[in-house]
Amino acid sequence: MKKILIVLILLCCSIGIWAQQSVVSLDLINTGKDTLTLTYDPLFLGAKAQKGFFVAASGISDAFQFGIADEGIVDVIFRGKTFHIYLERGNQIIIKIDGKNWTKALQIEGSLSTENMFLQQFNEKFADSFNTAKVFEQMKDIPIDSWEMTLFDAKKAQSDFYKKTPNLEKFSPKFKQYIENQIRWNYWNYLLAYPIVKGNTNTALTKVMALPNTLITDLDTKKLQDEALLSDSYRSFLSYYVTYFNSKAHDYEKYKDQSKSMTDKHNFAREHLPLLSYQYYLAYLLYNNCDKVLPSVARNTFAALSVSSTADAWSKIIKEKCGAVLGSKDVEISKVLEAKDGSFRAVNLKGDSISLSSLKGKILYIDFWATWCKPCIEEFPYSKKLMQAIPNKFKKDIEFLYISVDETEGLWKRGVEKHGLQDGLNLFSQGGWFSDAAKRFKLQAIPRYLIINKKGEILYENAKRPSDPRTLGELIQLLEEK
Repeated sequence: MKKILIVLILLCCSIGIWAQQSVVSLDLINTGKDTLTLTYDPLFLGAKAQKGFFVAASGISDAFQFGIADEGIVDVIFRGKTFHIYLERGNQIIIKIDGKNWTKALQIEGSLSTENMFLQQFNEKFADSFNTAKVFEQMKDIPIDSWEMTLFDAKKAQSDFYKKTPNLEKFSPKFKQYIENQIRWNYWNYLLAYPIVKGNTNTALTKVMALPNTLITDLDTKKLQDEALLSDSYRSFLSYYVTYFNSKAHDYEKYKDQSKSMTDKHNFAREHLPLLSYQYYLAYLLYNNCDKVLPSVARNTFAALSVSSTADAWSKIIKEKCGAVLGSKDVEISKVLEAKDGSFRAVNLKGDSISLSSLKGKILYIDFWATWCKPCIEEFPYSKKLMQAIPNKFKKDIEFLYISVDETEGLWKRGVEKHGLQDGLNLFSQGGWFSDAAKRFKLQAIPRYLIINKKGEILYENAKRPSDPRTLGELIQLLEEK
């Protein structure tokens, strides 16, 4: 048996309170030469504070420091599967993994072992209800009333499972609050996401869809509490809450000016969110959009984020990500904001870094996919036929790109091999739904297809699927253009 000891030093980096030390031990058996990864995101921005890679077969041991507040979620990633571990101050827990039966043989002992074993069962049972890509795919062709009923039924199933667990009375108060927040805000998150996602998908619409008032009258804004920030459902809800109700305040008009959008969202969040939730939202807004707005707007938003000493940690990471924009003049960046070449960097199967701008001069047909996405996989035979149908005289002028949003490079490479995608250009953008590709092209669901012309301009942000018989004709028409 290989035992790995990880020491998590609990630092309340976001609220300024020192916490006690917590120790997590991992017992791994029958793991061969597998790699295990620990990640922790104390600022909730998708920028992992630390990553520890442990090759079980060599018995490597090490100690890592993670900035964990009064409570936190640490991710244990093994063979492409992620286990969420709930921690409070002063915990001593042991996580046991048997490589021969690892998906079912995870055992947790010590502090909060009862809570964490329930968390694994809850997350396994309701995985699809918390998987954004799968939820958005399900949302695509369903009316709003039916969608609300679907979400209500899912919330009821989650709540019943939670309330009927025999160990409920043994759970710590903070853990109960965490689970209840996950259930409550998951419902509201995907209800408010409905008009936003629909509006982003249909670029022909000039207004965001208004939800029926009967569906949102039960939204209790008094339950918007900073203590809920640990819940990823709550954090995602904050974004859609601000986006939808700010849109409502402006007659549901879609924004053409991202700088105006950030200013209005900032003002709405200031009026309607509690302090820490407001600061988190500003950090999220800047982290994901600072390169799409004028520097003066980014600086104003950053100044509001920095006004409190409790925002120091968020301010630091925003400076690292957005420093160039914050230090620029509006005139220096205006041309950059107008650019539509779709540039971002990813790696190919050899590990080389590739940018889309390096492919300028070719027609690009881009397929965003993941190994868990069944509709994506069902399109692969058609995309292969599409490649073969391109006349030989045009083959040098077109590139078929498969860009994966899988969580790990290993999953991506195994998927490429399994589905025989080697004839196209395969790229991996690290970070899943927080990757450069997902952020740059505002991915809300997959499969998603995109066409870029020879000038590097995005022609179709939601192009037709390979199985659509019209796709070949559209590509050949573009290839024939001088």
